[in-house]
Amino acid sequence: MNINNKNRENLMKNITDQIKEAQVKLGYAKETMRFYYPVSSLNEILGTDYPDEKIMAKDLNANEEMKNTVLGELKFETHGGRIEISVPPKGVEYVWQNVEASMFLLDLINLFKSHHHCELSDITKIFHKYSDNFQCEKMPEGMDFDYVIYFTESGIDEYYYCIKMEMGHTIYHRFTREDYEMMFV
Repeated sequence: MNINNKNRENLMKNITDQIKEAQVKLGYAKETMRFYYPVSSLNEILGTDYPDEKIMAKDLNANEEMKNTVLGELKFETHGGRIEISVPPKGVEYVWQNVEASMFLLDLINLFKSHHHCELSDITKIFHKYSDNFQCEKMPEGMDFDYVIYFTESGIDEYYYCIKMEMGHTIYHRFTREDYEMMFV
């Protein structure tokens, strides 16, 4: 299957964003990093319509453009119905040296690091610092998360932050808009 440059760049940005988020949270280590994507998520990012993970992994491993990325040669394997993308140490190091985390992400992660049970008002204060154009919505009862917060204008941060407050801890998980809509809407 042919993947156009824009969609390939979307995948590289998504992987780079995840690497940088992990580096902000945990620090840098020159090692292979692995990320796990449902086939539906990768189909959305890549503009493809693979029916299952085996065919997708085989085609992605055969795609020459995926072997010569700024992150090095990515490897695609199947893992529990998902696609495991392995980024070599060269790519992890590239992100560490060349990609800066946004001030928003740094502030948000620092909040969660320093306040294990932060309040919703603490989290929205970080969003307000960067823009008043964001949504904070209570999620329906029975969902895995209590709230979703996201910016409504482009350029600040494109992710949807799902918040869970439980047993004295507050956690977040971030999703692309498309993944959020597939899972929760």
